[in-house]
Order: sequence, then structure tokens, then C-alpha cells
Amino acid sequence: MIIPLSLFGLLLAVRFSAAVDGTLFVLPLDSSGWLFSNRNTSVRGTARVPGGVFADLWANGVLKDDPLRRYNDVEYRWVSEDDWTYSVSFDVPLSMKAFNKKYIIFDGIDTISEVYLNKNLIGSTNNMFVKYTFSVEKYLEEGDNNLEVVIYSPIHVANNMFNNSLNKIPPFCVPKEYNGECHVNYLRKMQSSFGWDWGPAFPSVGIWKSVRLIMFHENVLEDIKTETIATNASHWLLKTDIYVQCFESISDAKIKLALNTKKNVLSKEQDCCNNICVQNETHAEIELYIPTTDVDTWWPNGYGEQPLYNLRIEFKTKYDVQSKTIFIGFRTAKLIQEPIDKNDPKMGLSFYLRINDVAIFAKGTNYIPANIFPEKMSNINNINHLLNSAKQVHMNTIRVWGGGVYESDEFYKICDKLGIMIWQDMMFACNMYPASKKFLENVEVEIKQQVRRLQYHPSIVIWAGNNENEAALRGNWYGTRKNFSFFASEYISLYVNTIRKIVTEEDKTRNYLVSSPSNGLKSDEENYIAENPYSALYGDVHYYNYEVNSWSTIFFPWTRFASEYGLQSLPAYQTLQNAFDANDLIDFPSPALIHRQHLPLGYSFMLYQIETNLPVPVKPTIIDYVYLSQIVQARAMRIQTEWYRKHRNTLLKDGRGLTMGALYWQLNDVWQAPTWSSIDYNQRWKMLHYSALDFFHPIIVVPELEVSNNLSIHLVSDILMDLEVILNVEIYNWESNIPLTTYMTDIILLKNNSAQLIFNENYFNWLKSITNKCGLSKKQQIQSCFLHTMVYYKNMTEASPSNYLFPTSFNKIVGHRTPDISVSRIWQNKKNEINVELESTGIGLFVWLNVTQIDGYFNDNGFIMLNKTKTVIYISNKDISIKLFNLKISHLRTNYT
Repeated sequence: MIIPLSLFGLLLAVRFSAAVDGTLFVLPLDSSGWLFSNRNTSVRGTARVPGGVFADLWANGVLKDDPLRRYNDVEYRWVSEDDWTYSVSFDVPLSMKAFNKKYIIFDGIDTISEVYLNKNLIGSTNNMFVKYTFSVEKYLEEGDNNLEVVIYSPIHVANNMFNNSLNKIPPFCVPKEYNGECHVNYLRKMQSSFGWDWGPAFPSVGIWKSVRLIMFHENVLEDIKTETIATNASHWLLKTDIYVQCFESISDAKIKLALNTKKNVLSKEQDCCNNICVQNETHAEIELYIPTTDVDTWWPNGYGEQPLYNLRIEFKTKYDVQSKTIFIGFRTAKLIQEPIDKNDPKMGLSFYLRINDVAIFAKGTNYIPANIFPEKMSNINNINHLLNSAKQVHMNTIRVWGGGVYESDEFYKICDKLGIMIWQDMMFACNMYPASKKFLENVEVEIKQQVRRLQYHPSIVIWAGNNENEAALRGNWYGTRKNFSFFASEYISLYVNTIRKIVTEEDKTRNYLVSSPSNGLKSDEENYIAENPYSALYGDVHYYNYEVNSWSTIFFPWTRFASEYGLQSLPAYQTLQNAFDANDLIDFPSPALIHRQHLPLGYSFMLYQIETNLPVPVKPTIIDYVYLSQIVQARAMRIQTEWYRKHRNTLLKDGRGLTMGALYWQLNDVWQAPTWSSIDYNQRWKMLHYSALDFFHPIIVVPELEVSNNLSIHLVSDILMDLEVILNVEIYNWESNIPLTTYMTDIILLKNNSAQLIFNENYFNWLKSITNKCGLSKKQQIQSCFLHTMVYYKNMTEASPSNYLFPTSFNKIVGHRTPDISVSRIWQNKKNEINVELESTGIGLFVWLNVTQIDGYFNDNGFIMLNKTKTVIYISNKDISIKLFNLKISHLRTNYT
């Protein structure tokens, strides 16, 4: 059908900019023209949609300060205790009668609301993660219309739900250190918005996603799902599922698929839907064979390229033609859980990702929401920065954690482009949950919508039902043991009978894990709640232990897959300055800093880790603690990650080992506080993130002095071909940056995509055979010398980053003289880069380069400086000037006089 010019002119004249696809009329209602007020209208102002009440109150001057400053997370709690009304007026064309169907669609309302059009109730919402479609044919008027959304206090609603429930579902509140609110588990809302150990409680309210009016004749093209199957060496089979929202039987409709390959456009058209319309939905399937020569395979970062192809779907009826376009990748993805020894079941099951028939070691991290305020989570600049920062340090996997949100479309599109695989949790975390009929029906809609929205992305490789709830139930975290059978039944009803059922119906291409951590298939065998969800012989493990030396490998789990592990550090001092007054940053820890520490005993653990491993100034400042805490975190995560990587091929007699994943906790922050992140709230890389450049490198060398006094050296390679390499070991004493001697191997055949032990000898005997300049006793040898290791290709070009064996903690080393390190030269070759040459009088430990005025990152930072000179490059995303380049150098002092 051709739209008359008169109607087209009217569409251009409406208050909001409208879009037309065929005769599908779309009027966006996103704007800054909304109004908002509280329950008694004592507070009112202009609002932006998508948005949230905290941002609106601040923009209108009601909140006088940044919500993230000092104690404002508590001072501004009144906002979440009130109800809020959002309203907007809009015009519709006089010719709207030409359309049979009229709907207003909310992509996201946070959370409990009633929606009115022209004072008539058109619907209600009770799930932050659901798209709501409300029919407005009865109440929509030609000309001026008024849309009103009344959003109720999430705190009051959650408390009322708890008080009115027959079965009280724990936990009954968050720990007091969170300064949070209770009973968020009764709401289908971002769980961490009521407070978490890494973030504040800002129980949010608002229309956090887009709103639009749509008008059409009878049917709307909705969702597209795809499956790529490698049928043989010559062809891929592309299976495409198309979903249409329908309101009557469909006759004479066609579906056309067109795929833009690297050679040409492959297309297919067929009849749609067999005239069937069930519960306002119809479904069509199209299969298309794609020659493998026409498309290239999508690979995770570090294993190949990430080609994406334009797939366009057209839905043709007698009324119009509607279309949607997505970008897909061709790859296979499986989670492999197979017996380690078919003859001995006690050895357990494997647990690893196989992409395109290649075993992939998952290197990466966990992702929390990019902002505590939902309307700011989709900031494309922040997402780009975080995900590109992950790619830059060789990550190939990110776990989207279950206490946040299902991320924006742009998030997954960027991961598709960068080759970052996604372990996607459903949004359930660290709580028991109701399993009433009403709650489960709510969840059903949520899961179906989200799986259909996200399914086509090649980056998503795993679905998981929840975060830590199996472990919480089995471990009696919330006092459920007395009524275990009831909570176990509720658990199965939610995560197995509801979520797993929908996921497996909607997506047959990916594995579903009921929980994380879990024993995977072994948990399933034990009625989904294993006796020990942390078993080393199955599934994945979360590991945190702050009461032991985090630099010691003897405490690390021999797990199949480490999906969480971490240690806290403070953010950059400049980041803290953005949230605190100057008086808050004099003493450590000040009351304001204590307010930000949500981990019980968190600062005690932090100080223990620092004092165990590092020399501490007599009167340390907060700047000192920032620096020292980041060293401890970076070193701990490096040692632990290397432990997991080097044991990918190690199998102990009792079945432990064969680790194939290391996802540290956590990538990002939602405020300026001590957390586990490697990138702080103001987007500054911590020392941990720089360390990941080394420990996630495709080729690494891992030396370790074991408790047996053996020196073991492993080489690890993610490269998909065998390499000929040479191991180089330099022995230093702390007095000089000139090595005492060098040990070099013959050519080693480094096997592809594997780890191998290439050196294992008694450390002290070997050291004496190499040099006698480290002392006579074992204590002297441990305190006086260290090893620098590297791997070279046989042409002596570098194959791996440097790595070190420090036999003792830095507060016990002998002979080190704190050097002077200065800038000897600074220059530019590119407008967005600055080259810095450093000069040192001795061995520089954890040299940290801090730039206060410009956003960017160094190609190396937090490093050990062995040579007298070293050149580093500062890289910015914009042109920079040396005149504005304010560089400060820090390094570890090993003596204080």
C-alpha cells in the first residue's frame, strides 16, 4: 500500500518525529518534554524519557548535589520512598482512522506502575525487564492526547509484598553495611538497586527505556531468531525463525529472507504462517543453505576475525511490507561436559567452551551494570570504553551477572564485533525467590522476551538461571535448612520448570546452566541442588578468601572453570576526589570511606593483604593506600589467573584440574568506592587491568616456587599452531639492574592451544648451579634474588610478556635500594599519542604512571623496571598536547627512613 502524500505530510507535522515502515506508523514519545511530580505534587518539574527520577530531580535543582557524593545514597532515600507521576502530551494525525490497530509500547518501566491515556487506565506494569504493549484504540483521540504513568515506591511495594505473603522468602534484608533496603527479591527489578557489596542502594524509579505509539492495519513483524549449523565442509544451514504479532488470521502473506554475504545476496521467499494466529502470535521458519565460501567464520577474540553479515527479513501482506535487519555471525558453540575418564566416573566431567570445534580457554571477567541508575546504563561511550578495554587486554569472555539487567542491544552488538563471548545470567542473584503462580507467569514473559531479543547474537554462548542461589540454598546462607524441601521445590519450579523450559524451547542452540556456581550436569543429576556445588570435579566455582595470603597458590581451587574470583582495591585518588570532600581524604579510613566499604571487615582484609606482602610507610596517606591496594589486587589476580591458565592440561590423580576458564570479579564500577573492579567509576584503568595485558596474553610463561621447593615453569599458548620457542631466565639480586647470569633453553616445541610444564627442579640446587651470588642459606637466596622470565621465538623476537618469580614478599627482600625514576624524554609521533622515555637508577617496582588531566591509557603500566631506560606510550581517544600532559610517577619504596 502506498501512503498518500496528504497523510505523509501530517506525519511530518506531529509534535514528535514519526517514522513509517510500509504503513506501520511509529510515533516516538522519547523527549525532554515530559513532566513529573511526586505523590502530593509538592515536587514537580520537567523530565526526560528515557530517564529516571534521580536524574530529573538533579536536573531540576531539587537535589542540590550529585547523588553519588558522600552520603547521598542515604540522604536521598526519600526519593525512592515516594510515588512519582510522569506525563506527556502528544498529537496524532487526523487520518489515524486509516489504521485498524493502535498501541503504546513501553520498552521498560522501572518498575511497579499504572498507565493512563486521557485519564483512562490502559494497563499496569510489574517487571522492569519486560516490554509492555497496551492497546489504545478505545481511548486514543485525534489531535491532543495525554499519557500518564504513575510509578509506585519500590521500597513500599516490596515491603507490602513481603508482609502480605504467606511464605516469607529470605533473605529478609541486605547486610547493614550496604545501607540498603529489604525484599527486592519480591520485585522483578534490578536486584542490586537495593544495595550490594560493591554499590549503593538507589531503588530507582522511572521510564528507563523508550516509549512509542504505533499504528498499523493488522499485524506487526516482531522478533527474529537464527541458528547456524555447519552441515558439512561445503555449506552452512541458516535456520531463521520469524515471529509476527497478529490479530486475525493471515492470508496471502509472504516472508522474504535476504542475506548479504561477502560475494552476493542470497535470498528466499515463502508463504507465511499457514493462516494461524494463536494468542496474537504467528510464526514462520525459513531455511537457507549458505556455501562456506560465501561467509567467513566468527571467532572469539584472539582466535580469528569476527565477520558479521546483514540479514534482512521482509513481511509482506496485502496491506504493506514491514522489514527488520540484524547482523549475524556463522559459528558453532557448545559447552562440553564429558567424562574425564569413561571407565572411572569419580574423575568427574569436563567443563569448557568449544567454538567451531576448538576448545577455548575463557579469559575474561564479570560485568555489572555500567551505572547504578538504569537510564544511564546504555551510555554508548561508557559501554564502548569498557568493552574495548576488555578486548585490549586479550579478554574473550564476559559474564553478564545476574543481579543487574539484561544489557542494551548496543552492548551485545559491540560484543559481536569485538569477539567477546557472553555468559548470560538471568536476573536472579543471591536470594531465594517466590514461586507463586503470579510470580512465575511474570518471569515467563520476561525470559521469553529477553531470549527472543538476544538469541541471534553470536557473542552469546551460555544462558544461566541465577547467580549463587544453588550454593546459597545448599549452604543455608539464609536460614533455609529448616524448611529445605519447600525452598528446594520453589527453586526447581522457578529455574528448571519455568526458566529452563522456556530457554530450551526458545533457543535450541545454546546450553543452559541452572546456576553459577554449580556442578553443571552433575547438579542436574542431584535434583538440581548438589551436595557440594563447589566441587572441583564438575562445573564452575566462585572463590573468595580474604583471610589468607592472596599471593599464595596453595589456597587456590583446582577447578574446571573459575567463573568468579577477586580482591578489593581502592579507585584512583582523582576518582575519590570526585565523590568526597577534602576532609574525607585525610585519614584512612575516614567515616565517609567507611560508609563506602560494603564488605564486612573489608578494610581489615585490605590492610592484612597489604601488610602481608608490601612495605608500608610509617604514616601512610590515602594516596599510599590507593597505590598499595592496587598492587596487591593486581598481583593477586595475576598469580591466580596464571594458576588457572597453566593447569588447563593438568589432571591430578583424584580428577582435579583441567581448568578452562578464568573470569575475575569484576570489570567495572557503579560508584567511587573500594571494590573488586579493574576499571574504576571514572573509567580509569586500575593496575589490575594493566596486569591483565600480561596474564591474558596469548602466550605466557608462569614460574612458581612450590612448597616442595621445586621451581616449576609452565608455558601456555592459545595460538592454534605449534610454535618453536626459547625460554630465557635471568637471575637478579636486588642490588643491581644487571642480571647475575642468564639461563636459556634449547628450542622448545610449544604445542598449540595448550599448557605444558617445561621445567621442574629443586630451586635451591638449580640456583646454586647457576650462580653463587645469592647467598649461602636458603633464606638468603629467597630474600636476595629473583627471576625474570620471558619466551622468545627462535629468531629471538619476543613471544610473551615478562614474568617474574619473587620468592618472598616485598617487605622481606634484602639489598634493594629504592631508585630514582624520572622522565628523560617526551615526544609525539601521533596527535593522540605521547611517548615517554623513563630513566631509572635501579630496579623500579610497580612503576605507576598517573596522568591527571587527560583520559586515556598507557601501553604498559604498573610494571617492573629492570633496564635503565624504558619507553611507554600514552594513548588517548582524542588529540592531546604535551603541554597538558601532567605526569606523576610512583613506585614501591622498600625502605622508609
